Amino acid sequence: MVQEGDTSRYNAFIPEVVAYQKALDQLSERWNLLSLLGQMSNIGMDISETRQAFSLLSEQLLGRLCEETVKKLSTEMCSKAQVAIDILIRNLFERTADVGFLATDVSLCDFATMDAPAQRDALASIQARFAEYIEKYSVYDDVLLFDLDGTLIASTHGEKLGKKIDRRFIDTALNTSKEYVENFGIYPIVNDKESLIYSYRVCDDQGKPLAVLGLVFKFQDEMHVIISPLIDHETWTDILLLDAKNRTIYSSNPFHYPLCAPHKTVLNRVDTVPFLAQEYVACTKQTKGYQGFFGLGWQSHALIPLSFAFSKKQAHLPFSDEQTKIIKNSSLFSEEFTNIPSKAEAIQRKLDMTIWNGNVQIANQKSGDNSFSKSLLNEISRTGAQTKKTFEESIGNLNWTVVASYINDAAFRATLAIDIMDRNLYERANDCRWWALSPVFIKAFSAKYKDFSTIKKEFGREMSDVLSTINALYTVYAHLLVYDAQGCVLAVSQEKYAHFVGKRIGAPYIAQTLALKSSKEYVVSAFEPSELYEGKYTYIYNAPIFIEGHKEALGGIAIVFDAQAQFEAMLHDVIGEDERSFALFIEAKTQTIIASTSPKMNVGERCRFCDTNEKIVLIDDDYYIVGKALSKGYREYKVSDGYVNDVFAVVCIRIAHKNALTQEAKKVHAKHYAYPKVTASEKSVDLSTFWLYGNLYAIQSEQIYAALEGQDVTKVIGSDEIYVGMITWNNKTIPVASLAKYFQHERSYDKEKNYIIVLKGNDDHPFGLVIDAVQDSPEVPIRCIDETNQAMLGQHTLTKAIVKSDAGQEKAEMLSILDPLKIERYLLLEKQGR
Repeated sequence: MVQEGDTSRYNAFIPEVVAYQKALDQLSERWNLLSLLGQMSNIGMDISETRQAFSLLSEQLLGRLCEETVKKLSTEMCSKAQVAIDILIRNLFERTADVGFLATDVSLCDFATMDAPAQRDALASIQARFAEYIEKYSVYDDVLLFDLDGTLIASTHGEKLGKKIDRRFIDTALNTSKEYVENFGIYPIVNDKESLIYSYRVCDDQGKPLAVLGLVFKFQDEMHVIISPLIDHETWTDILLLDAKNRTIYSSNPFHYPLCAPHKTVLNRVDTVPFLAQEYVACTKQTKGYQGFFGLGWQSHALIPLSFAFSKKQAHLPFSDEQTKIIKNSSLFSEEFTNIPSKAEAIQRKLDMTIWNGNVQIANQKSGDNSFSKSLLNEISRTGAQTKKTFEESIGNLNWTVVASYINDAAFRATLAIDIMDRNLYERANDCRWWALSPVFIKAFSAKYKDFSTIKKEFGREMSDVLSTINALYTVYAHLLVYDAQGCVLAVSQEKYAHFVGKRIGAPYIAQTLALKSSKEYVVSAFEPSELYEGKYTYIYNAPIFIEGHKEALGGIAIVFDAQAQFEAMLHDVIGEDERSFALFIEAKTQTIIASTSPKMNVGERCRFCDTNEKIVLIDDDYYIVGKALSKGYREYKVSDGYVNDVFAVVCIRIAHKNALTQEAKKVHAKHYAYPKVTASEKSVDLSTFWLYGNLYAIQSEQIYAALEGQDVTKVIGSDEIYVGMITWNNKTIPVASLAKYFQHERSYDKEKNYIIVLKGNDDHPFGLVIDAVQDSPEVPIRCIDETNQAMLGQHTLTKAIVKSDAGQEKAEMLSILDPLKIERYLLLEKQGR
């Protein structure tokens, strides 16, 4: 991925960062000016600390936004590059088994031992067999058979016969100690472009080489099939395949990134690289290998022009309030990021208090023109609100960037999982149909006596040997078996399943297979428990066995897929070592679990949450981001071969415990009053509002000394319940009281959450009162101040007056103005025990 602290050079290319940088720069200039004006005002307001705090937090926020944006791009590019090379390697691994098994084909061995005239007579037959092989395994372009001198003696393309191939091609195949040889290069006998050919020697029963077989892989075609879905809808992203020398051997955009062009690689992370006098963001991935197979050292190289790397717009998903709370309290964000909103809140709280105190100070000044100071405070308040809004937008954008990265990752991994499944099972559909054409099986069913006992006696061992050879090469199968027209097992691939020989398999797929009329067709069992798989769930692939002159199938082959091991391995490959994630394969129609990496969700059970399209889902005690992908098939498999079986993959990433909703910090919900407007000729009064136990109250500003934040309080042993302790203010020791009992709450004080306002009691003696937060400082006309009727409201009311609403706002809630003297009187009464 991208290196920590190495993303600032991308700032100028990320539109969101550029926009927020511009907005914050403009706000910074305003803060600088307001800071200077504040020092010049008659209240001597100093907001330089606030200005500096906002500046530092702006840098931190922009840094995180840039880092997360680059990280998102990095994750997407590196994931696609990794998938491209690993999918290819999985595909090529299957080819290594194919060439090894086909080289043992009796038809090829017989053809290789013939003299030239006999080969000419048998050529049409061997070409038909090659054509049938290519029809089954559509990833091959041609099958080549060379004699020991390198002369082509059989191919689906007759015009190539008699031509020779490079001697090294023949020698390598004849002398290799492996079960296959991978050849990549330009072979004129194939075409004038680089070709990938899998080769191996064809031997007689004693192991004497007779010929060399070559399978020509559809290299460029398969690369297009792999790469195209990865960059679908991508305007500027391209993926290349590089050889071990970093030379381009496949390009998704050959007009811009031509074949054979060298590239500077960036292994396992994103970085900028030069190409054709431009800068590109690139990521290079080597294969993780598949069952010990690593191919020829090829690498996948994803790249995008730096100037367009971050230009893609992605619509924000509409999250509910509940989902937003889950996201805020999730494990998706680092501590550094989660601290940003609280830091911004703390700065804003301090600014609110500064402005609030400034208005209190103005109200208490008996002389001088305060209009400038009031205007300055209003401007500071507006700038603070604008800064807060910009921060909230930026944090929201950052939230979405991080969440979108995980949502995209879950969806991408689900798509990868189902693609791996489709590609793997495509091979199984091919295998069963091709192996049904084995000359050994056809010979057995063509015998003079076709009853079960005769076939088993004369050909049982030979058929079992063929099945054993196949099973040794293709390890994805639990075992294989051949059955007759009554469904009775004739041969098995492994001795431990020998008890099935002679037993009739009455499963529906047997009858369906025997009813087929063509070797092109196959039947797959339902995903269900099977006695052939020790009672576990699996798919069993079947193909009919025909002999010449008979339209009806005389038997069939069943290949028992090792579903439990293979499907789990596919899912584990997709989620890796991520302990937060699990993955499933689900049968769409019944929502039955086919495979699972979660110990809480078992194969055969119904998925409990798969009927929703929500991106965030509660599963048991945790919230997960969920990605789904439905099977689309691969090549002709599930696309045009008649097989229908809708399956989807699900990838779930745990982000929060279900308690995340209750962890949302309790914040004061701002309540904004429509304060009556003051006209130019009206007398007015300055109020200072504050929050107290969920309600907004006001006190006349001239009856307040100041508001204090983060104030330590010294507790006094034995003090009355109404007091939280003592503080030193303005060189005086004053008591701090709480109205908790009055409001029927428990007394508490937390300097991180509460404020203290210093009020004027009798003879202007100061005393402190605990509040939740300061709000604003409205100026309201005296005409709207309605003195309360003490007699009607009772002697214990703390309210001095009510602020009436303007005309047209009569239904709105009114604001209560509290009286510090009444508060003081109440406290004294409580102290005296009434």
